[in-house]
Amino acid sequence: MKKGMTGMEDGFPDVRKILEAGSVKTLFQPVVSISRRSVFAVEALSRGLEPDTHEIIPPALLFGRAGGGLGTELDAMCSRKALEAFGPVHHDDGGVMLSLNTDVSVLEYGSRGSHALNRMIKDIGVSPNNVILELVESKAADLSALMDFVSYYRRRGFLIALDDVGAGHSNLDRIPLLKPDVLKLDRSLISGVHEHFHKLEIVRCLVRLAARIGALVVAEGVETPEEALCVLDCGVDLHQGFLYAVPEQPGSSCRGAIRMAEEVAAGHRARSTRRISGRHEHSAAMDAVMLSLCMRLAAIPLDRMDEELAGCIEEGPGLECMYVLDIRGAQVTSTVCDPDVLMRTRRVLYAPAEVGADHSLKDYYIPIRAGLPKHVTRPYISLASGNRCMTYARIFRHSPSGVDLILCVDMTAFDAEPFCVSMDE
Repeated sequence: MKKGMTGMEDGFPDVRKILEAGSVKTLFQPVVSISRRSVFAVEALSRGLEPDTHEIIPPALLFGRAGGGLGTELDAMCSRKALEAFGPVHHDDGGVMLSLNTDVSVLEYGSRGSHALNRMIKDIGVSPNNVILELVESKAADLSALMDFVSYYRRRGFLIALDDVGAGHSNLDRIPLLKPDVLKLDRSLISGVHEHFHKLEIVRCLVRLAARIGALVVAEGVETPEEALCVLDCGVDLHQGFLYAVPEQPGSSCRGAIRMAEEVAAGHRARSTRRISGRHEHSAAMDAVMLSLCMRLAAIPLDRMDEELAGCIEEGPGLECMYVLDIRGAQVTSTVCDPDVLMRTRRVLYAPAEVGADHSLKDYYIPIRAGLPKHVTRPYISLASGNRCMTYARIFRHSPSGVDLILCVDMTAFDAEPFCVSMDE
């Protein structure tokens, strides 16, 4: 189960005594949908209680001491307690899901394809369609048992979630094997995502993967408005974390979580409006710059074009590299770069392309070849400078030769708002 509250710092819990006393409590933490401003699910978080002192036992310590058959019994007790606590929630709102952690490390001890959870569901009156079984697949030593378990419960209407996706121990190769309905992005990936470009790109990649395989994405451990806005901007609508609510007793109101979801939604609307406006203004300015540059190059003989490009690159902020292609995608000039940019880069890995280089498969060339007069790429890492850039390409008629050429300009990637802003702004 999930790590959470502290307690019982010294000594070890007597798991058998806890099982006999039924000394386990359930807390719920909501998973909110920002677009719907509602609670999508509640995750059941189990806490052990020392039977005599009622001291809270951390889940890692409790389950760490309950190996083998005791682990199976403890997992079943936690599931039953969670389902019993969820019963009234399900009765009041049949649309809310229960996210139920399942200890897959005990599958080898006889719970492969077990009927126990199915019986609990029927006894308590909860629909399997409202239950998401959360699995940390890396904890399953027996992959065959894990796949049997998933297949058995999926056939009976349960949904399957892979937990801790993006953590160091998660195995992405098991996603196509288990075909999960939900991917829960680990807190380690969400923490500070608005400040780390590489984390941001990993989240975007996982969101695209989920969209292609038909899975929902949940951002776990969202703690700040900036993190919330950033993952929402990536397309993650379902959020869970202390920003919205701490784990609470079943039956606690989720109004605070919904209010925060409304604030995040409002912040996202404002941020998106500013971004679109900024991109429009930037695009208009770049169109004017590119048109001016093409008009200058149109009258310059090809053997003097490098010199002209060197003068052009000093005219605009953010212009990193410039080069000209012929209509077949072959480079006909040198790559002229801002020398300050090249001084800051790792030249062992990155170097400007030379005359004759083939650009025919590049994202900035193919749209021009297909008939567009101009094209702007998405941000990418430039092979010339090693910086995150965008390439602007525009076709122009070269008067001295009477042929069409393509001007390509690598610019520092533009973000109207590169990271999330405060919702108070």
